[in-house]
Amino acid sequence: MLCLFKRRKEKKESEQQNKRAVAFVDYEHWYISMTRMYNQKPDLKGWQEEISAKYDIINILFFADFSSGSIRAEIPRIREISNTIIETQNTGGFYKKDFTDFIMLDFIYQRAYMRESDEAFIIFTGDGHFSSVVRFLTNRCQKEVGVYAVKEAFSSQLKSSASWYVEIEKNENEINDYKTKLLANFERLEKSENRVRPTFMKTAERVAEVYNLDFENVKTALHELIHDDYVYQIKERFEAKKFLNVLYVDWAKVEQDGLYRRGSAS
Repeated sequence: MLCLFKRRKEKKESEQQNKRAVAFVDYEHWYISMTRMYNQKPDLKGWQEEISAKYDIINILFFADFSSGSIRAEIPRIREISNTIIETQNTGGFYKKDFTDFIMLDFIYQRAYMRESDEAFIIFTGDGHFSSVVRFLTNRCQKEVGVYAVKEAFSSQLKSSASWYVEIEKNENEINDYKTKLLANFERLEKSENRVRPTFMKTAERVAEVYNLDFENVKTALHELIHDDYVYQIKERFEAKKFLNVLYVDWAKVEQDGLYRRGSAS
């Protein structure tokens, strides 16, 4: 499993092992925070493996307004780890995000009253509105409560209320893997008999298609390669009155920094 999670205030695993737990996920928080801040999608399977290694997971409930296009496309990915998806689309006058919070809080309180056999609750949200329910679960119900949230979108009050918490950060391993595939693509183009002059968009589209990767994440990796001077652009004449910004790799810098070794492309 990729190391995505920065742990704080966490109990020893031996104290958590085999406890019955139920998880509640504010997927709007997770998805929107990761895409806006890091341009990455949530690592659902990695997170499932993380919590399943600590607890006997009874169920994972996902909450979000899935009516919009981008987050709606996440439903098939969510179904790979859980079929409990709570649609929170609001057709009334409430602020949409508050409506999702309201529904999720209602489910948590109902679960606390109806299922005394649950030993632990896992809540995925960074919203400080959940501090009260966390304190209710820990103080009144004597439950262990772990909270996951995206770093920089995590209420300090919520952190202090939890039994333990985990901050999710940018997945550098994933971005570095995209960079490797981009550099491998540049190497193949340079060796090709039909010399292709790679541009930014064509390169990102090609690598995303060949490796079945998320296009936005590939663009982020390519932007970083350019920003760090591993890849640079030169304006070249393509036709009589047309110019292209053609990409080139500074292979000496790439290999010196150990980012990629030529000859390793498959």
